[in-house]
Amino acid sequence: MSKKGWLEIMDLDKLINFSRKLVFLNFDPKNDALSDNRFFKKIEDENLSKKDQAEMDEVLSFDESLSIFKEFIKKSKKDQQWYMKELDYDIILENLNERMVSNIIRSLVKKGFLESAFDNEKNDFVFWVKSNENDK
Repeated sequence: MSKKGWLEIMDLDKLINFSRKLVFLNFDPKNDALSDNRFFKKIEDENLSKKDQAEMDEVLSFDESLSIFKEFIKKSKKDQQWYMKELDYDIILENLNERMVSNIIRSLVKKGFLESAFDNEKNDFVFWVKSNENDK
């Protein structure tokens, strides 16, 4: 299946974990000043702290990430190897990012920090910071 524009996936679990970490660390403002090369090296070389690993697992689980990848990957019948279109990787990262943001917002609503409602005019959910009368 080795066609132009397709990438062979040597280790699917490793690619998923790398991608999760890339999306997760991209939210850390400490990484804003890093060049792309240094940022990718940090993703490859550094282990997350236990706290950061637990947070990443909560806001972007491996299983959720796998389900996103499965929409874009194909397994060759000939060599039983996984492949994906090169251009789909950007879409996968965008989907991982959207899922993580959605999970963070859901968690904030669940914990009572945000309120949410469906806005018929916008045909979408809207969110606002919950006001606490005791904080005024």
